[in-house]
Amino acid sequence: MNTFFTLILTCVSLLCFSQEAKLLTNNQEWYDGSILLSDGTELKGLVKYNDRNSVLSYLDGENTKAFSQRSVLGFEFFDESIQRQRVFYTIPYEDSQTGVKRPLYFEVIREYKTFAILSRYEPLETKQKTQTSPGGSLNGMPAYTRTSTLEISQTETIFLMHKDGTIKPYFRIMNIEDGTKNLITQKDTKTKTKMFDEDLLAEYVTGPVYDDLQRYAKENNLKFKKKEDFMKIVAYYDSLRKE
Repeated sequence: MNTFFTLILTCVSLLCFSQEAKLLTNNQEWYDGSILLSDGTELKGLVKYNDRNSVLSYLDGENTKAFSQRSVLGFEFFDESIQRQRVFYTIPYEDSQTGVKRPLYFEVIREYKTFAILSRYEPLETKQKTQTSPGGSLNGMPAYTRTSTLEISQTETIFLMHKDGTIKPYFRIMNIEDGTKNLITQKDTKTKTKMFDEDLLAEYVTGPVYDDLQRYAKENNLKFKKKEDFMKIVAYYDSLRKE
């Protein structure tokens, strides 16, 4: 089609959010904690971890220091917002974005004698999406409206780590914001989940226990690949271990 006869009206809106995107909101606070550096030095004081960009910061008096993942063995702090001590280790793992194995921050969700449950957030990703739709006519010629929105996403992966240090991904959660609300839930954050290996947990707990976990999940309509549900299943597993 000759573009001379087609008039395209472009309305570009990079951020069409009715409110600030939650994933862009920097809600990390300073908390009392400690950092263990690669050279064995331990720093105690105010610690802040931004999982949006994997930046670990330390407040030394009035000066703020940022540490790369290569210079840190681990860190911890008491998160007052959830009233829980949070522990992170730096573990060599293949970066999903670069394909290169390098030290990455992992949070310890649960730690047992033979295995541990870990979590890792990937840095935020942004992608511009453009949609063209009919916009009536202008001077007898067809007009189109082009709307451009910014899609923001962040991925969290739950891993299982064997006592020998082997780490395997269990399931992945991706939260997506593009400024539009779901017609059913009216939420502006969409969630996509992916299970990597349904039988992975069975490798770390005994057969009868895993069968019990599956029964508990079915009776309570819980899904292993949904984080909130998975944490309830883990809490049930903890109760079995205490019996």
